[in-house]
This record gives sequence, structure tokens and C-alpha cells, in this order.
Amino acid sequence: MSDYQRARSPEQKAERMTAIMDAAQALFNELPYHEINMGLIAKELGWSRSNLYKYASTQEEVFLALHTRASVAYVSDLVERLSSAPMENAEFAKIWASTTGEHIDFLRYQDILIAIIESNASLDRLVEFKRSFAQMMPPLIDIISRQLDCDEDVAQKFYFTAIYQAPGLYNHFNCAERTAEAMRIVGMKLFEGNFEESYAAFIAMCLQHFSNR
Repeated sequence: MSDYQRARSPEQKAERMTAIMDAAQALFNELPYHEINMGLIAKELGWSRSNLYKYASTQEEVFLALHTRASVAYVSDLVERLSSAPMENAEFAKIWASTTGEHIDFLRYQDILIAIIESNASLDRLVEFKRSFAQMMPPLIDIISRQLDCDEDVAQKFYFTAIYQAPGLYNHFNCAERTAEAMRIVGMKLFEGNFEESYAAFIAMCLQHFSNR
């Protein structure tokens, strides 16, 4: 903790928050969410808890920031790779699925967002989180609208349908070893196939369902 210096400028504060997020992400790569707490994050940083609390009040606040960072990267990639829409639905679905498969951090944060993170975050932080989401989405909603030849409301419904399915489907094909072992013990077959192929098929189905073409 001897190298800790309190941030004074907005740039320094942003650097501290980035360090906090990186520490929490490193822990989340090794531990389930329920085993992480502010004390562990402070220890990972080499800070005292009191120093950590100068920049983040709760674990949920940190993970909302992590979700936002992952969402920005994910949505930006989708926008870049789907920029030539409209295209054949099969190609759109393939690009959407392959891009999603490259953003595992986003899927892991999304998996715990509603039931755990949002339900325990303060209203102020949740409003801030929702505002940042609303600001990043218009370019992607425009692409979806072009692909489906639909209005913004339908495009948003497509997006949420696609995103809520992704974490569960990813976990289905990438289950924990303990889950796999339990399945083997009771004689259940392990899941066949892979995430990207199955998710592409789901996206293609959604495109057909929501399309006005």
C-alpha cells in the first residue's frame, strides 16, 4: 500500500477506477461472483479498503462498470462487422454469433447482470449504467433496423431477445467441470455441438421472426 497515492484530477480518478476494474476482473477469472468482495478487490490491488471505498462504494458498482466496458467493446465490434447490412440473414447471423463468441467477458457479466448485479446496485448507479447503455446502442439499433427493415422498437426487441439467450447458450456448451462430472455419473450425455453454430441458428430464427422483408 506504500505506492498508493490518492487521485486528484479526473484523469487520475479514471485511472484508479480502471485499476479497480482490472483487479475485479482478474478475481472473476478465478472465482465465482459470490466469493468476491470489496476486501478481496482491495487485497488484489494492494490497497486498504478505505482507499478502495474512495472510488467505489460496492462490488455491484464495480461490476456495473465492468459490464459497461465489456458492452462497449462488444457493441463496437458488432457495429464494425455488420456495417454493410442489410445482407443475407445467414451471413448476418454468422457474423453476430462469431463476434459474440469472441466476447466471453461480456457473456459472463451479462449472465449475472439482472438477477445479481442490478438487483443489488443503488438507483443512482443503475441510472448511470442504463444511461451509458442507451448512449452506446443507436448505431447497432440502426444496423438491426436496416437488416430487418423495421422500426427502432422492433430492432430493440431483436437485440434483447438475442442478448438474453447468449449467456445461457454459452454456458450450455461450456459447463463447469463439476457439472460435466455430475452428468457423466448419472449417465447423461454431454452437450454436442458448439456455441457459435447454435447461436447463429438462433439468430437466424430471430431474424426471420422479426423481419418485415
